[in-house]
Amino acid sequence: MGSFKNKINNNKKKKKNSALASELILLKKKMKKQYEDGEYVEAMDTMAEIAQHKKMDPEIMFMGANCYFNTGDYERAAKWTNHTLEYDPRNIGARLLLSRLCFVQDKMDDGFKLLNFVLEHFVEALSEKDQVLLMDMLEYCHDNMPDMMEQYPALVDYFNAHYVAPEIPGVQASIQDMLEASLPPKSVENNIEDEGKTKAQAAVDRLKSLLNKSRGNKTDGMQANSDVTPAGNHFNRNSDESPETIRRKVMESTISLRDKIQSLNNFAGGMYINDDYDGAFYLLKQALELDAKDPFVLKNMAYVLVAMKDKDKAMEYAAAMPMADFGLLKAIKGHCHG
Repeated sequence: MGSFKNKINNNKKKKKNSALASELILLKKKMKKQYEDGEYVEAMDTMAEIAQHKKMDPEIMFMGANCYFNTGDYERAAKWTNHTLEYDPRNIGARLLLSRLCFVQDKMDDGFKLLNFVLEHFVEALSEKDQVLLMDMLEYCHDNMPDMMEQYPALVDYFNAHYVAPEIPGVQASIQDMLEASLPPKSVENNIEDEGKTKAQAAVDRLKSLLNKSRGNKTDGMQANSDVTPAGNHFNRNSDESPETIRRKVMESTISLRDKIQSLNNFAGGMYINDDYDGAFYLLKQALELDAKDPFVLKNMAYVLVAMKDKDKAMEYAAAMPMADFGLLKAIKGHCHG
């Protein structure tokens, strides 16, 4: 009799465990879909349901860490990233996320050390997704913290070996017009060199030359750090494209997220020097939707708002920058007393 009861209980237990396993599979599938769709709050709610069953795995933990990061809860993002690495020490994505957390919290040295560690120990295991994220981060460091990056030769070498200047489909004509309008007259030697080339090819060659000189240039307060449109007096002053058209072309392009931010920033610069402050504001706002903490875009947005005579808003963006910029504050202060 006792044996018969045990068999019944065992069968009930098996059915219960099977139902629980099926539920967990569905919950994990649900969370993954929410995460991929950018529904981070909903994904975290689903993760809480999974946690109640005490069946967390590194994939769930890592998705949770990313959800917290994308919603600005960096403390919990760090917690779940560390949990991920406890169970999966070779999770490269988690180490890259930990580095991003260091950068957004102004722990620059720790961020660089983590990136260097990844290249020293996991470079051969980098997935395509990892490589894209790593290059996005290295490009940002190259543009914004070149002196610190130079302290890590492995990072510099990897960046130089893998960096490819982006191209935006559909804007070649406007870039070519920009170059033709902004470049000084070519010398006889350049004419000879370009002989036999099409006008478009010659423009592309000169664009490549300009790209190497464009980083870090400034124009009337607006700072440009994009490799898509050269900085300074090389902005396209005569473009007939609307801000919405430019936004669409940039967002539909296949360039990286970082390049899209830089492109929007630089096209905004072209509008700024044409006194189209509404257009510049629109493009910079789109860039901030991709990265709300980009210091270049925050700074440029503040300059645009100064030009639009909105001192209070300008100060809000200036205050959001990771480090005070005295030139910007002076511009806002000057407007205040103007």
